[in-house]
Amino acid sequence: MSQIEFLRTSIIETCKPDMLEAYRATQRTIQRAIAAELEPNFYGSSDLTSGLGLAFMKMQELPKTVESRLDPNNPITIAAMLVGAISARAWLYKSDINGQMNRNFESIWKLTKLQGLAAKCDEVISEVVPETQGRFVNIDLSKMNDHHQASIHSNAPEHIVVTGLNAVGKTTILKSFAGFLEFCSIKSTIVKMPRPDGPLSQVINSALSGDLKINKEALQLVFLADAIDLAPEPDTLIVFDRHPIASEAFAYGSPRIATTVLSTREIKNDIYQTFIVDQHPMSCALKVAERSSSPRIFEDDVEKMTEQLIRFARLTVLPGTHWINNDIPKNDNINNNIIHTGTERFMGAVQYSGILQRHLLRQGKFTAYNQASEFLYLKWLDVKEKLTNTKE
Repeated sequence: MSQIEFLRTSIIETCKPDMLEAYRATQRTIQRAIAAELEPNFYGSSDLTSGLGLAFMKMQELPKTVESRLDPNNPITIAAMLVGAISARAWLYKSDINGQMNRNFESIWKLTKLQGLAAKCDEVISEVVPETQGRFVNIDLSKMNDHHQASIHSNAPEHIVVTGLNAVGKTTILKSFAGFLEFCSIKSTIVKMPRPDGPLSQVINSALSGDLKINKEALQLVFLADAIDLAPEPDTLIVFDRHPIASEAFAYGSPRIATTVLSTREIKNDIYQTFIVDQHPMSCALKVAERSSSPRIFEDDVEKMTEQLIRFARLTVLPGTHWINNDIPKNDNINNNIIHTGTERFMGAVQYSGILQRHLLRQGKFTAYNQASEFLYLKWLDVKEKLTNTKE
């Protein structure tokens, strides 16, 4: 069995409604155990995905109490550890790019009974990478990263992309984020991709509903054309609800067009900070089934959604790509407000990426990055206090 097949099988094995809450709790245990040991008060949160890239520099051994809660032979632990490894890899890889550190997932779990499983996680995710070698086109990820880093310090447009499986919670996160941007007086617009009113919308909508039969690869190229046609708005931060160039055409397309999709980044000189919201495919499938509308062609099968999740995971080695887990247990001990917790994780990841700080600097609102960062952090504290008061 290949490593990718092992990952796929491990996730599908837990695609049962009665396993979901146990999976969420296990995923939460993994995140909190790592985060609490590394930096318990980092931005007032102990979530792995709340900006702990810097906190990984303070790596220590995990508490032994973790061992009693995680069974390395349990399929739920295996699936949660694999996804946790992808999440950690996303943060660690971004840190490696900055020359700050170099660690693998196994080192996080050293001296615990989970070390063997952690070693397997490293082995698996080493293969969870994008296809870069085509018959005629080869994508150089090192050059892509160099270009991304150079572009960040230029005046190239920089955008936010929020993506993930259908019903993963993007709409809720985007609504909260839009309110935060308004609170910070940051001019922004949310653009849903593919555009519902774009010049190609009739073809796209018919294809997604299944009324129009079209080749799968051809449909992804239509999505790409729709994205290329969109021009940036001056002085406006664009927040995309999905984007084919940044993620979607790769995640939902076949491996045959992977290099073609990645090469379209040559066409757009824009910078994308892509935030992939992760949630167990079974959870997403159940929420899709509750909708009054019929499932679209990409969301009608839990195994298909598992494959999409794996393809999203492949993107985490690309520059500007972040992974945010949104599997929140119902009895979360830190915050019983599931919406608030998911939003806080997203906000931590955005803060860590630096995109809002750079936008404020380009707008001339601050002269130093640290000033912009402190401004955003204090604004977020104000928002959290308002949310807490509203809840009470």
